[in-house]
Amino acid sequence: MEEFIYFLQGRMEEPKVISWFHFIALIPIIVLAILIPYFFKDAKEKTYKRILLIFWIGLIILEIFKQLIKSFHYGNPSYWEYSYRDFPFSVCSMIYYFIPIILFVDIEKHPKIVDAATGYLCLISLAAGTAVCIYTEMATSTLIYINIQTFIHHGSQVILGVFIYVWNRRNITIKTVYRSLVAFAITVFIAIMINLAFYPHFINMFFINPTRITNLPIGNIVQEKAGYPVYLIAFLAVITLVTFLTYFIETSIYKAVLKKADRVKQ
Repeated sequence: MEEFIYFLQGRMEEPKVISWFHFIALIPIIVLAILIPYFFKDAKEKTYKRILLIFWIGLIILEIFKQLIKSFHYGNPSYWEYSYRDFPFSVCSMIYYFIPIILFVDIEKHPKIVDAATGYLCLISLAAGTAVCIYTEMATSTLIYINIQTFIHHGSQVILGVFIYVWNRRNITIKTVYRSLVAFAITVFIAIMINLAFYPHFINMFFINPTRITNLPIGNIVQEKAGYPVYLIAFLAVITLVTFLTYFIETSIYKAVLKKADRVKQ
């Protein structure tokens, strides 16, 4: 097992924005983000959930190997030490927690919870995944496996975000936005508690550890100059603004393209 993990720790030059690796990685993401929603926009609920389940299982398996790679240190002697800073609880890793809500929570009994999870994935997660796919500096490294995994993971946020919106297009309203933001606020609170609970270990869930300067571009300057409370408020305000912006972009596209197609079918 250790030899296999060591094999997965093969190294490469860290890919930069608009590098050959970045360009090649974006192609399947763009193609699948177009094709899957197009062919399955009116799929049966069983098919919709099956697609989500397949993606979820695949992402979980890849994340498990990522955790192993980050925690295995090859040397003489080799040793295992869990990397707490890489625990999957960030804005982007919420896809692991919210897909099961869509899959297994009864929408008839808990429609608001399912709607919140749906909104989180097709608004917040989609926007975050898109940002990382465009600006890769925060997620890439010199490890080949990590670079492949990060593009699959964040690319899946984009692909599933578009697909979830398109499939639920008739049911997503401004209330979905509010519910997704409530869900986001809950996850932010949990992230802060995790950050504080593991102090002095360097854990920076959601990039909002009050004991450390964030490594988010621009955010680190805001936190250094204005302090943590101002940075946290700015962080929440940006996410809120981006969530509403994503919603209005999606609904505008729906009204311009998909709604006309739906009327023709009727």
